[in-house]
Amino acid sequence: MKKIGIILLCALMCTSAGCGKSSGRAKTPVLPPKVEPFTVEEGVFDVDAVRSNININGQHFDLPQILSELEDGWSYKLYNRKDYDLEQGSGLAKLFYNGKEMGTASLENCYSGEEDKSIIYSVSVRNGESDIYGVVPGTSTIEDVEKLLGKPEEVDKMNEPYKLAYIYGNLNGSDEMGVVRGHSLVVDFDTEGVADFVS
Repeated sequence: MKKIGIILLCALMCTSAGCGKSSGRAKTPVLPPKVEPFTVEEGVFDVDAVRSNININGQHFDLPQILSELEDGWSYKLYNRKDYDLEQGSGLAKLFYNGKEMGTASLENCYSGEEDKSIIYSVSVRNGESDIYGVVPGTSTIEDVEKLLGKPEEVDKMNEPYKLAYIYGNLNGSDEMGVVRGHSLVVDFDTEGVADFVS
């Protein structure tokens, strides 16, 4: 079940980041300033509001951020690129807070030997103690998500154990360095119509 979520995350990365199009070594990234959490009116998707409201097991988490600049208590373990057919430039990492696993991070600017320069541009959670902009795995229903964010730009039908994937925002797009900034939110619903995986 966990591997299915990771595979979905890899597919999203390939769609949004252009797997196989990396060009060289890690660059020293320059990220936009962090913003204080804010919300917008109900029924409206705003990627900046979403990125400002990520809570993983009670810990606020900012996006994007550089892997080596995680706050105190946070650590990570890189996935093996070969296990997920990821090219140089892209990666995945398990995130931990004080030793407890919290979720999975999608990485760009991720090159062997220079992983500390990787940029976390997306996190995925499936734990009911976490939420991304109020979407809580195991609790939020399709109706809850539509009330909060409106109708999605895209709906993908999926095989069990999932039913649907709601995709909000832009899956394509990058900054001047070619780094995808996480312009989207994806919510996978189980066969009961309850959010299971939020990224």
